[in-house]
Amino acid sequence: MSLTEEIKDFALNLGYSRVGITTADGFPGWREEVQSRYDQYSFYLDSDIKPLDWTEPVKVMPSARSLVVAILDCSNVAYPERLLGKVGRIYLARGYIAPRHMLNGARRQLMRDFLEKKGMEVKVPRGIPERMAAARAGVAGYGRNGFIYCGEIGSFVLAITFLVSADLEYDQPDWSIDCPENCTACMDACPTGALYEPMRINPRRCIAYNSFNTIDGYPGCTSYIPPDIREKMGTWIHGCDCQLRPE
Repeated sequence: MSLTEEIKDFALNLGYSRVGITTADGFPGWREEVQSRYDQYSFYLDSDIKPLDWTEPVKVMPSARSLVVAILDCSNVAYPERLLGKVGRIYLARGYIAPRHMLNGARRQLMRDFLEKKGMEVKVPRGIPERMAAARAGVAGYGRNGFIYCGEIGSFVLAITFLVSADLEYDQPDWSIDCPENCTACMDACPTGALYEPMRINPRRCIAYNSFNTIDGYPGCTSYIPPDIREKMGTWIHGCDCQLRPE
């Protein structure tokens, strides 16, 4: 069994639904796109995460050779009824920045430990363009709303990336758009108009942005929510569930 096969088998045994591998090459297209919309994304680009640095992974980790991208299906989780419609289920699943003593954090740590035991230097970067990395690793395509779609799993997923120092076997990219031609359902459904054209979102009109980025001390952010967005946010107090595929 090759090292690549060992990595994929271990990730699947941990409970990840898909795992793909791509090069540690840069993401110049992503960098150019967000820089062209600096007025929308300055809060992120100027944050401590420093995402522009991560568009060239080898500059941050000179030994970087590959990106291992694991897909976590967040749909098969039970959620407290009293919090539904108030806190986005992706956050209730503790998918983002999960502490190590909880399942998703432990899973991520076990994956990192496995890679390190195989002799690799490993980083789990927060600033990598994870959706683009997932498509380049062949584990997801795109929807016109900009989310990644994983076939029968849908869009209620997280992509977790592990930057490693080993040359591995690389998967074929998937740049497909998993939407019917000319469909505008996501843009029509977005209550605040954050999805203003295919593959384009204005984060400053997004419910998630206005329910937590505005109070977390990001640069250039304010707790003031424009009146035309407030009522449209409904009962959401932390994130939303807009990435769920309708039944």
